Amino acid sequence: MPCANMHSMNWDDLRILECCARTGSFAGASAELKLSHSSISRRMTALESDLNITLLRRGAAGVTLTDAGLSIIAYAGDMAAAALAVQNTTENSAQLSGRIIFETIDATAFSIMPHLRDFSERHPDIEIDLRLNQAMVDLSLGQADVVLRATNEPTPDYVGYHVASHAFGVFGAAELVNNYPCGTPLSEMPWVMWGNGWTDTWMEELGLSPRVTMRVDTAYGMAQAMRAGMGIGHMACNAVAHDEQFLCLRKPDPKRNLQIWLLAHESTRRNRRVTTFMKFLRQKIADQRPHIEGKRGSPTRSLELPLFK
Repeated sequence: MPCANMHSMNWDDLRILECCARTGSFAGASAELKLSHSSISRRMTALESDLNITLLRRGAAGVTLTDAGLSIIAYAGDMAAAALAVQNTTENSAQLSGRIIFETIDATAFSIMPHLRDFSERHPDIEIDLRLNQAMVDLSLGQADVVLRATNEPTPDYVGYHVASHAFGVFGAAELVNNYPCGTPLSEMPWVMWGNGWTDTWMEELGLSPRVTMRVDTAYGMAQAMRAGMGIGHMACNAVAHDEQFLCLRKPDPKRNLQIWLLAHESTRRNRRVTTFMKFLRQKIADQRPHIEGKRGSPTRSLELPLFK
């Protein structure tokens, strides 16, 4: 293989290459990295020129890695992670400014939006790039700076805080539940279920095999379907317990709790922008723990007095 021109190669282009390969298109990489489509294309062409090899096949459907591209993509990921670590080590200026890529799920983002507003008012020179995803992103590749996730198994090389634990109960819209005679078994009511099937085992343990009217793959979508009367379902207390439109049908079971983690990659330990954001959000979420952990419902609907035992 001809020797690459190592002096002119931009190492950050390896991060762009990894993103192009993962998203499958320049458009996908453009959206994630906040660079123009033309910049992505130009920098990939420059990288190929520097290395004197073709890394990507371009087509109408997107881009795919060539054999040469496949052979270096693992190194690209490692080097992108190293570059991120160097960047986080050096970003320690006295004035907090710049961008924070913050990733979480839709329902969580909506519930903490007032906290994000408060942080923005306190640090007006920091731009929050909020990204809503169901799957955990890879912090080592710079896909996000901070994530807020419900998981009982956080990634080992991530650092952060266990800020609370989601309590889950069975809830239903009062308008729907009141259409059924008092004492109607839960199995005879319609249900909204999680799209990924992760609560199906709960149903089996409860001995329930009801009619499922809808499956939804996001927490916010679940809450809205239940609010519209599509069915009852398992839902995080923080999402609906405070809402007078909902009834608690079965109180939270501690065995079903999901830990909530505020996480960053270990390379961000010296990044003051990131650490300041995490400490601020940690305290704000701590103030919500009674609602998150199922210790407080709405003013008139106690979670300790469900309709069903």
